Amino acid sequence: MSNEHTTITENLANVATRANELCNTVDSQIANINTTLTLEQQKLATKITEFETKVNSFIESDFKREIPFFRLTKNQELKVNGQLTVGSIGIPDGFTSRVEQYHCEIVAFSQHGVESSQKHPEIQKMWRDLKNIDAPKWSTPDFAIMRIRPKEGVEYPDTLAGGFSIYQGEIPLNGDASHGIWIKAEQGRVAFTSSFTGIIPADNTWYERIVYASDHDGGTSHTNGPHIYLEKGASCLIALPGIVAGRVPAGRWGYFERPVFEREQ
Repeated sequence: MSNEHTTITENLANVATRANELCNTVDSQIANINTTLTLEQQKLATKITEFETKVNSFIESDFKREIPFFRLTKNQELKVNGQLTVGSIGIPDGFTSRVEQYHCEIVAFSQHGVESSQKHPEIQKMWRDLKNIDAPKWSTPDFAIMRIRPKEGVEYPDTLAGGFSIYQGEIPLNGDASHGIWIKAEQGRVAFTSSFTGIIPADNTWYERIVYASDHDGGTSHTNGPHIYLEKGASCLIALPGIVAGRVPAGRWGYFERPVFEREQ
């Protein structure tokens, strides 16, 4: 049968056949495109993973060694009257407290040279929680674990935001800095650096907390801290609080040396 004598039905059938072939071709091309995109996504994911690995390796092997961190605040050991004596009560040397509203007491210290099993139970728990290791026998300098709680029978803020305890300042800030601490919330609401976002779980566990601050005024600004917030009835244990120049990587908080600054000479 010649083309001019084909029926409308036959023409429609031919169109349908060609349309179906076109759809199959499009589906095939889409499948090829999706396969190509998937391969490219996998390549990109691999490149990102390789980059992250290199960055993490740099931080672990080079960053802390090549960029020395130094402390801006005083008395990271939390001495009271120049001593680390269990049972000593008072604001740690160099710190300020909001109108003496807080009870601060040394409950333990790191005991340089004492076998791990013989150290204070809270010292042992702190190292297990934070580093998953036994408390090291040698740790110098010695530092305290201090309990902070609001004093009874004194006027006290009704909100967590108003309840910041011991801190230091004003500290000149001409670059990034790290506010850091080892902290355990014993009861009630406790927060570090921010009463809104820095809540510490009251789950009988020690936590490392590092919060970064930046200079926004071209080296003419200052900072205060590190701030610990407690609601009335709350209590916490702290160790090694401080502000350190630069951005200390997570997992690397500890004791940092402090130079003698020109303005202090």
